[in-house]
Amino acid sequence: NKPPPPPAVVVTPAADFWRRASHATLYAGRLVGARMRALGAAATQAASAQAGTPYASDFEPPPAKFYCSSLVEWAFGVAAGEKSVFLPPGLTFKLLFEPLGFWERYYHGLNQSLPVNVSGSNPTLLLHSPAVRFTTLRPEDVVANL
Repeated sequence: NKPPPPPAVVVTPAADFWRRASHATLYAGRLVGARMRALGAAATQAASAQAGTPYASDFEPPPAKFYCSSLVEWAFGVAAGEKSVFLPPGLTFKLLFEPLGFWERYYHGLNQSLPVNVSGSNPTLLLHSPAVRFTTLRPEDVVANL
């Protein structure tokens, strides 16, 4: 069983993250292009400033609440002065609720209806973005950071 998500955005020290994630499959995202890499420090600062902001367990869009990938997308957008740097202009990412039964039960547990035709962010958006190149980390990469 997975632990429940934190009730708010937290800043996790790298050593704690690596220790907790030592048995998981992890992916490293590398920003593609000089422009994206130049946004990294400002995006990190924008994201870190959100510590304490409520966690969006209902996947509500930022900035009142955040979930993992929405914080990343929002922070880079703030750094760039654009809504999204991970999608071409004018495109949105429709939130997908698959498998449907799981998400219906999940939202029922929140006493909410499953959202329909909403856009947002999720790890799949980042995974398929041309602005990020992902690689799988090997167990020895994780252990090296403990």
